[in-house]
Amino acid sequence: MAHNGDETKAKETKLINKTWVKAVGVLALIAIPVSSFVLWRNTSLWQNQNTGGIQKITIAQFGDVFIYAPLYIAIDAGFFQKQGLDVSLISTGGDEKTWAAVISGNASFGVADPTFVAVSESRGQPGRVIGNIVNGVPFWGVTFNPKIKVSKPQDLNGYSVATFPAPSTAYTLQRQMFIDGGLKPNIRETAFGTLLTALKAKQVDIALELEPNVSQSVLGGAKIAYSLASLYGDFALTGLTATPESLKEKPELAQKVVCGIQMSLDLARKEPKSALAILQKRFPEVDPKVAEEALKRLVNEKIIPANAITQQTAWDKAIKLRVQAGDIKNPKPFGEYVDNTFAEKAEKAEKDCRYSPPSNP
Repeated sequence: MAHNGDETKAKETKLINKTWVKAVGVLALIAIPVSSFVLWRNTSLWQNQNTGGIQKITIAQFGDVFIYAPLYIAIDAGFFQKQGLDVSLISTGGDEKTWAAVISGNASFGVADPTFVAVSESRGQPGRVIGNIVNGVPFWGVTFNPKIKVSKPQDLNGYSVATFPAPSTAYTLQRQMFIDGGLKPNIRETAFGTLLTALKAKQVDIALELEPNVSQSVLGGAKIAYSLASLYGDFALTGLTATPESLKEKPELAQKVVCGIQMSLDLARKEPKSALAILQKRFPEVDPKVAEEALKRLVNEKIIPANAITQQTAWDKAIKLRVQAGDIKNPKPFGEYVDNTFAEKAEKAEKDCRYSPPSNP
């Protein structure tokens, strides 16, 4: 899932201050044209080190976001440590800055919108996507009107929808849903953090929301009218990125990181309660019941993927948005941007890269 994080109202729900606003920042501006990358270097802070058999590395991210669950599980469950890695996170505040940290050498890997490697490549700075972190469009249409039922785009006829401002991914895909139904888009562009307020005030019929706000609203009496995740399927929203040079110099390091991610993906499915306990410690401001429902929905709708392999269909959809936004004119073939070697090896591994629940004594 380019991301700006605008300051929003202090509290629409208990989640807004930390989790929701950051999630909006991570997702809202995927389709926005990209400004020039900002490069910086602080080697004393971010330099990778080898210490006593444990390799210290830095992974850059936008910020702490609930849908980045696989990354946090890999750290907090000790999966990276099992791979011999001591991982530190640096929050950059934007996908363009996350990728800038990687290409400038300030971080070994980045977790962000994977299409930035294509944007960067068009400017002479190539990159590679080596892992899949978020594999779908994590937006759901929620409503307090029990009569609203949307099973196909045509069912939106007569209804208004609140989304984040254009040209956000939410706006772009919601607009396309109206068009696919042969309808004139009826969208109310709404400031970050105020969608549920507009919905409760009956200014709109439906609000297009993110987790964990979706689960928060459902527990508060709303219902899910439709899922963009179900409608659009696989979508390369967030990936693990690296430079071609680093992959050539240290392929074993990339393999270890991807293996840690794969183990966390396994845990989320095989032991969801354990995964939930880990996430609750990292996101204590999220109500436990809300966190449980949010994680369940992310797994069930395959937002959290079963493996770290980036599928070409998912990539093509994400690149299409970039082309529509004008960030890329003539994208290169899939294989020029995505290297699934590490993810495929991790997915096929019987041990070392896979998590299995402990056997009962």
